[in-house]
Amino acid sequence: MKAILKFATGSIVVGVVVLLAKFLAARVSLSAALYSDALESLVNVAASSLALYALIAGAKPADRQHPYGHAKVELLSAVATGGMILVAAVLIFQRAVTGILHPGALAPLDAGLGLGLLLNGAAGLLIGIWALILREVGRRYRSPALRADAKHLTADVLTTGGIILALLGAAWLRRPVLDPLIAFAIALQIAIMGGRTLLESLSGLLDEAPPASMQARIDELVRTHATGALEAHDLRMRQAGPASFLEFHLVVPGEMSVAAAHDICDRIEAALKAEMRGVVITIHVEPEAKAKHHGVLVL
Repeated sequence: MKAILKFATGSIVVGVVVLLAKFLAARVSLSAALYSDALESLVNVAASSLALYALIAGAKPADRQHPYGHAKVELLSAVATGGMILVAAVLIFQRAVTGILHPGALAPLDAGLGLGLLLNGAAGLLIGIWALILREVGRRYRSPALRADAKHLTADVLTTGGIILALLGAAWLRRPVLDPLIAFAIALQIAIMGGRTLLESLSGLLDEAPPASMQARIDELVRTHATGALEAHDLRMRQAGPASFLEFHLVVPGEMSVAAAHDICDRIEAALKAEMRGVVITIHVEPEAKAKHHGVLVL
């Protein structure tokens, strides 16, 4: 957990450095597109701060009021991040429309605009490297907050690259109106990204079923390690941040002893936990009269 917190704190530090660089770039270049990029970086800092809080709060152990722990705080932070991204898109839309209706002159490429693009490029490179690091750490530790952070940082890098190429074109073609048009396109991209982040996080809060490939692997592990039982049915799984909760009914012969049934449960749990870190398993043992003849049939 300490490693995750270090990376979450690092995101805030990197975000602040990038934010300052991009606002300076917007100021010296007089570019609406670079200003919109700086606004997106402001959202990055807020989202990273929220992710750090979520990681600290989500690491609290289970208690009487929260018997399943606090891991869903991470999903709530991801939902809030999606909302903040949408707010940034609205602000950029507003500025872009004003720029389209009343286009202003860009600073010369060999002066303010060139310096602004150079600052923005350096900031984009820093964010790109950090996004790759966060994506790997989020995958390794199964952290929705860090994965969401890495996702919108990656989108930020793509946006920055697109802005630099487009503004170079606008300067060479001497078409200042391209600047707010670029900002408008960026706002649309950010709005789509924010909507996706919001929907993906909400699906986690609503206990969406695991992917079919994961469900098939669970079935295979149960079938392989449940020798002596008859079937397993009503398998259900939900995700709460880095923790997974799996439950199912295991049907055993009626004459089987409690100890023997418990040994089967232990084998199944050991196999599942070997592949699924952080999974919490609940198995309800039933006699063969309760068999439903569907689900996972043990050979």
